[in-house]
Amino acid sequence: MIWLIGLIVILQAGFHWLLKPAIVLSTPIFEVRGIILLIFLIGAWIISAKVEVKDVRNIALNERNPDEN
Repeated sequence: MIWLIGLIVILQAGFHWLLKPAIVLSTPIFEVRGIILLIFLIGAWIISAKVEVKDVRNIALNERNPDEN
């Protein structure tokens, strides 16, 4: 019976040792601590594309009349 208690202690210590880095990394995500930084990064990613107006017009015209190339 004492070996069962020892086995449980070893298993719990092993899981704690293996999962501690994952717990430390995932805690801010689940607690939504970095939401402002995440919103800023997504916003910067969205507005960072360089598209000229004439390129957009050419794309739109080519979609309507693909045979005129």
